[in-house]
Parts: sequence; C-alpha cells; structure tokens
Amino acid sequence: MLKIGIIGLGDIAQKAYLPVLSGKDLEIHLFTRNQERLAQIGKQYRLNNLHFSLESILESGIKGAFVHTATESHESIIEQLLSHDIHVYVDKPISYDYASSKRLIDLAESRGLNLMVGFNRRYAPAYRELKQVENPNMIILQKNRHSLPGDIRTFVFDDFIHVIDTMRDLFTLPIKEVLVRGMKRDGLLIHVVLQLIAENGSTAIGIMNRDSGTLEEKVEVFSPEEKKTVVNMTNLSTMRQKTEISSGINDWESTLSKRGFESIIQDFLQALENGTKPQFSMQDALLTHEMCENVVNQLIVEN
Repeated sequence: MLKIGIIGLGDIAQKAYLPVLSGKDLEIHLFTRNQERLAQIGKQYRLNNLHFSLESILESGIKGAFVHTATESHESIIEQLLSHDIHVYVDKPISYDYASSKRLIDLAESRGLNLMVGFNRRYAPAYRELKQVENPNMIILQKNRHSLPGDIRTFVFDDFIHVIDTMRDLFTLPIKEVLVRGMKRDGLLIHVVLQLIAENGSTAIGIMNRDSGTLEEKVEVFSPEEKKTVVNMTNLSTMRQKTEISSGINDWESTLSKRGFESIIQDFLQALENGTKPQFSMQDALLTHEMCENVVNQLIVEN
C-alpha cells in the first residue's frame, strides 16, 4: 500500500485534498503543528498515523507528500522532503521567487524525484475543452476578487500565478512581446494586466482586479470558427456564428472533479506508483514561476 503524507491541514487540504485522498487505498500520514486540528481530522477520517513533528513524518517511510502549508515555509519543507527521497506535490507557488523555485526543481531532478505544483486548472475538464479550439487568435482570462489589494510579490506569486499558468497552457504560440501594466495604491497592487503577443499577432490577455465588486473567473478563447467561454471553471459554452451551443460539463461530476483536483491528485499518485512522471513537467511549472518573477520585476519598476 502506497504511503502518503499530508503536511499542513488548513482550508485547501480539508476542502480539496483530504476528501479525495481519504477515498483511495492509501496509508495516509498527517502532520500539522496544530495538535487539536491534527486530532480532530484524524478522528474525522479515521486516520491513525498522526505526526507531531516534521522529523517524525520524514522518517515514517512515506513515498510522497502533499504540502499545504503557508508559502513562506515551502522552501524548507520541500528541501527536507527531497533530501529524504520523498516525492513532493506542493500548492502553488513553489516559493516566492524564481531562483529558490529553480534550486528546488534542480534538486528534485538530481535525485530522480517528482516536484509537482498544484496547477489544478490544467486538469479541469472545462479548461481542457478550451484547448480543443483550433487556431486560437485571442484569449482573454479574468480572475477577479473583492477588496483584496496586496503586496506585489505575494499578489503575483500566490494568486495571479494561476492566470499566468493558464495563459501559458492555452496559448502555446511562440511569444514575441510581453506587456505588463498595473495599478498601485499606498504600495499595494490593485490590479494587473498581462499581455502576451505571438509572432503571428495573436494575443492572450490576463487580468486580475483585486478591488472589484465581485469574485469571478472567466476565460474566453476566440478563433475564426468559434468562441468558447468558461465561467468559474465549470460553466462551458460555445458560440458559432450567432448560435450558442451549451456544452456544460457533466452535472453528475463532483465539484472537485470539475475543478481538476481529482485528476491532478491521481496523476501525482500514478506517477509514484509507476515510477513515471506527471503529465506536466517540472520545467514547465518552472517557466510559469519565471514569468511571475518577470511580472513582479516590471511592476516594481513601473512608474
């Protein structure tokens, strides 16, 4: 039976990962510094392998670990896991800067280990439908939040990174030009716009407004033949000429399946069981972190 660790038991672990992992034939080991939460979740899921220190779970014999702690702690935890020959799945981002993220990926590769980043949108069925659009000439992606301006680096690496990675996944043309614009107030980033211009003139535009009046995510992919739109990751529609073709994702699918969590978790576990690599490479994930770093640098120097 595959031994898997879960490090960090906050909202994301409880809402997206434990419901999926607990239903699989795994030996699950849990660790969080919050002992009350550790006991409560162990009891809830009838899990007995509870660890009260990182050292304990590192020595438990787990083959892979899901890391759901605060971003500031990722670098240290990932390095220790890799040094114990444990494969790692980590919530985005790997770390708050490109250099540290590259160092960890280089370490994973040197030890023949997987370091997978939780870009679940790549596995969402509706977003995979968007990739079926042939010859896209424009992509517009918005991910907006309500009253949440933030520090530039954390804004980009903790949140806008999903926009960047989805743009990279859907817009695969060679890039000729990258444009970045942002609005700042009192040292905080209010909104950011990223534009990728391909050599043939096609364009991808990514927008995040964290001082908007709503919480939403919308992606539109245009081609000469059709336009596909996904709203809030699950509602898919297609327009051809003046006709809307509703092609929503299966209503019987769970929310976690529609949002890509079930598939991305299975991809990581399957790679561990078979000694293979996940569908998306570590170097691909690193390119997203590199683009985040470039966006941060441009926003910092922007007047």
